[in-house]
Amino acid sequence: MRRRIIYIIFYLFVANAIVAQQLYLDSLKKEIAVSENDTIKLIRLRNISRVYSELYPDSAFSYSEKLLSISQKLDLKLDEANALREKAYALLNMGNYPRSLQTILAALKIAEDPKSEQRILTGKYAEDALVNRNASPGAQRLSELGFIHQTLGILYTNLSNYEKALSQYREARQVAERSGNVPLQSIINMTLSRAYLNVKKRDSASISLEKAYNQVMQVGYKRYLGSILLNMGRIYASEGNKQLAAEYYKKAVVASAYQNYYPRGVVAGNLLLADLYKQSGQRDSSFLYIKNALDVAIDLNAPELLQRSYKALADYYKTVNNNDSAVKYQSLIININDTLFNTKQTQQFQNIDFDEQQRQQQVEAAKEAERVKFRMWGLITGLAVFLFIAIILYRNSLQRRKANELLSQQKTELEKALASLKTTQNQLVQSEKMASLGELTAGIAHEIQNPLNFVNNFSEVNAELIDELKEELGKDNKPQAIEIANDIKENEEKIIFHGKRADAIVKSMLQHSRSSTSKKELTDINVLAEEYLRLAYHGMKAKDKSFNVDIKSDLDNTIEKVNVIQQDIGRVILNLITNAFYVVAEKKQQRGDDYEPIVTVSTKKAGNKILISVRDNGNGISQKVLDKIFQPFFTTKPTGQGTGLGLSLSYDIITKGHGGELKVETKEGEGSVFIISIPVNN
Repeated sequence: MRRRIIYIIFYLFVANAIVAQQLYLDSLKKEIAVSENDTIKLIRLRNISRVYSELYPDSAFSYSEKLLSISQKLDLKLDEANALREKAYALLNMGNYPRSLQTILAALKIAEDPKSEQRILTGKYAEDALVNRNASPGAQRLSELGFIHQTLGILYTNLSNYEKALSQYREARQVAERSGNVPLQSIINMTLSRAYLNVKKRDSASISLEKAYNQVMQVGYKRYLGSILLNMGRIYASEGNKQLAAEYYKKAVVASAYQNYYPRGVVAGNLLLADLYKQSGQRDSSFLYIKNALDVAIDLNAPELLQRSYKALADYYKTVNNNDSAVKYQSLIININDTLFNTKQTQQFQNIDFDEQQRQQQVEAAKEAERVKFRMWGLITGLAVFLFIAIILYRNSLQRRKANELLSQQKTELEKALASLKTTQNQLVQSEKMASLGELTAGIAHEIQNPLNFVNNFSEVNAELIDELKEELGKDNKPQAIEIANDIKENEEKIIFHGKRADAIVKSMLQHSRSSTSKKELTDINVLAEEYLRLAYHGMKAKDKSFNVDIKSDLDNTIEKVNVIQQDIGRVILNLITNAFYVVAEKKQQRGDDYEPIVTVSTKKAGNKILISVRDNGNGISQKVLDKIFQPFFTTKPTGQGTGLGLSLSYDIITKGHGGELKVETKEGEGSVFIISIPVNN
């Protein structure tokens, strides 16, 4: 009875907070409706977006769109960046991480540009404490820039990429401190403390949290006080002090629900309390707090909060042996995960993130070029002054000094040219490595699809078997029920097997994409060759549906594992197989149906060496081309289809990296065979 009363009181306070905020929002909406002043509309829209940002992401998204439109109409760049940030945060809370990243990066691009300070809105308006339009244009821009980095940190935290999250939070704190915006600094220090807890840096988390709390008390901006108290509870929990952890969790819920309504803090606090009670064996109390959290999460319709609430409920039902309810909430978790982390969304996010990294590198390169240019002009100016004085004072030695200066300048230019060439070479090498990864992408997708199909099929069969199991249990037909349960177990084992297969393929792809660590490890050459042959074929097939080739493999099973740099040898094999596919496809276009393309990969142990051969029946290689085939940047492919680095890099990997040989045997019109020779005791 006491728990029920607490539950009712909790929801009365929450309802009261929602009503109060709704009244405030209604008044803002009425002002927008009657106002003809676009500036007033912008301020009111910004206030509405800010309130909705932590309540209802759908509404926050809608009003941020309106805010964006009027900001662009008024040509207020910083307000445009603010609208994009609010829109990105709404998309984040809606679970659309790729669009959120894309939108926040658009805001970042505006806020990073000092030109956005040229036209800003100044004056005193009724706005959130985070906004100070009386501050200098530079301070206002830095405030917005810090807020954007903080939002990026939250996005990466939701994706469990804590290192990038920490990087964004640190950048946000540095920028916010320069802006002088103390309320914003308190929010950043609060989220930074949570990030430190995620990576088990408790001392750093405590320092950031103490700063956040002091800043909140200093300026009285307490909207996120509940989150600060929540993180204090987390720190006590990590120290094993469950009593103090529970006290701070309860304080956090009170602060979030009753003082400054922050529903996300309400959900998090209730879930942490539920976990504490679960650990102490108080199941009923644990269930009550989970229900509190779930009700608020449902009201918010926030996928990430729903996922956490469903997980807590599924775990609870498992402990009370209510398998039907546990399975129900596990299914809901799977649905949310499919929405948040499906392959398409993940790929989109990675592409956007990679493009942003490239953009940042270009920006840094441009800045460095500008600094070099500035230094050069300073040097030239200094030299001019020096030469002018030298002409007056040492007329007879002018020619000798001019010659020395010219030689010095030429040396500097030559050194810079050499450095530039080395940088370009490194970039081209990296491009070649990424190109080889691109060759694998379609093949990997094809390979992953097979185990995924098995997982899906056996999962569907298990769902049907579970229904049959329930039916037989209802009939008290125990033998039949046991037989069905055994079938379910067998299917689960198959699901696990194919899941591990998909996991192995993904790990292989990641290993291929990583920069070489130069660390050698024992590797099964046969497995490596067979896997890259299959992936390269599916990759080629995906690019050209008409492509067809007879693939043969002749692998020596007596070969033992050999000590090599697996990523590097994999790249060499992939390059040779891809080249073989290219030449047989080219010959097929020339000869038509009279020609049957064949590519053979074989391995063999010859004394103290391992031989890996890639043979094709293409057009072969002329002597003129053969003399240059391992030279850097030499290619016979059309412009844009090859860098000319593939065989050159492969040659260096085998000869310099593994003390082996890479040679080619060819006959014009009949084909070629590339042979890798690696010492067994490499």
